[in-house]
Amino acid sequence: MKDNTMIVEVLYAVDFICGLLRHHASDDKADFPGSSSSTERVATFRRKLDDRLRAHYRGHWHPKAPERGSAYRCIRIVRRQMDPLIAGAGREAGISERELLAKLPADLTLWIDPEEVCVRFGEDGSVGVIYGGGKNAGSDSDPDDSAMSTDYNSDSDRSSPETVLSTTTAADLRPVVMPTI
Repeated sequence: MKDNTMIVEVLYAVDFICGLLRHHASDDKADFPGSSSSTERVATFRRKLDDRLRAHYRGHWHPKAPERGSAYRCIRIVRRQMDPLIAGAGREAGISERELLAKLPADLTLWIDPEEVCVRFGEDGSVGVIYGGGKNAGSDSDPDDSAMSTDYNSDSDRSSPETVLSTTTAADLRPVVMPTI
C-alpha cells in the first residue's frame, strides 16, 4: 500500500491549522515579528508542517483499518503546550513556539485518519469534521487506485487542496466554525 494516500487528509489538516494562524493574525492586525511578512512565514510553515506530518505518518497510515494508529496521528495543543510536530515546523519557518501559542487555540485536538480529519476545541468540546471524504455509501474502490495516489512533491501543488481535489464539490465539504479566542 502506498503511503501517499494520506495527501488529501494532511492537506486539510495543514490548511486548517494555517487558517487558524491567518485568522488570528488578521484579527490582531499584526504580523509575526521578524523580517519576513506573515504571509511568507505562514506559507513556509505550511510546507514544513505538510512535510513533517507526511514523514511522521509514513508506516502509520492504514486505509483499510482507519482507527489503527489514530492516537499516533493525533495532533494536540493542550494547556498551552505545543505539539512537537507543529513546534518543529514553526522553528523551521522562523516562527517561535511562543508565537504559535499566541496565535493558536490553547486546547486543540486534530485527528488525521484515512478518509477523515476531525477537530475539537477544548477537552470537553464537540468534535467537528473538517474532511470526511470516505463517507460515500456503497463505494468499495481501493484508495490506491484513485487519482489521489499520484506523486505529490511540487510546491505549486501545495497551494491548496483544490489542486488535488479537483473533483470535490461544495456538497462534499462540511463547514467548520472558527473559534473566537
